[in-house]
Amino acid sequence: MDLSLLIWSFLIIFMLHNFEEIITIEKWFHKTYPRIKERIPPFFNREMEQFKTITTAQFSIAVCVLFIVSSVLIIISITTNHYFLFLGLNIFFSLNIFTHPVQSLLLKCYVPGLWTTLVFIIPYNLIVLYQFYSKGLLDTALIINALIVTILFIPLLMLSHKIAERYV
Repeated sequence: MDLSLLIWSFLIIFMLHNFEEIITIEKWFHKTYPRIKERIPPFFNREMEQFKTITTAQFSIAVCVLFIVSSVLIIISITTNHYFLFLGLNIFFSLNIFTHPVQSLLLKCYVPGLWTTLVFIIPYNLIVLYQFYSKGLLDTALIINALIVTILFIPLLMLSHKIAERYV
């Protein structure tokens, strides 16, 4: 499989997943969250409280910021063969492999983003890992640099939500 095509495919998977969340997040918080609030551990509940007032427009702006940065990283990654940029981005995004299914199991209900995680993100990540491994690209330096990129995405995620709050 062509590695460039696989990397470009990330943007499609990213947007499909975020479309599911954009379409369902506001209604889920108004309809489901009050019903399951008591099942959420206190330390997570504080975090959830911050998001219960998020609108579809705000969430969309946050996704747009992340999409723009992701697109730039992918362009740089492909044109320079610095695949750690893509892998770091993908590691950050693939944390959804754990968060959405675990949340759904613990809360015993659908959570926004669950279906695309199961149908697209998990298979995509298995293919990415297989392709990187089979092409001999997975080494210690690549993984360490990718983890640094992953960590740098945490403040970017927070910043994207601050931007969304400010402009909507």
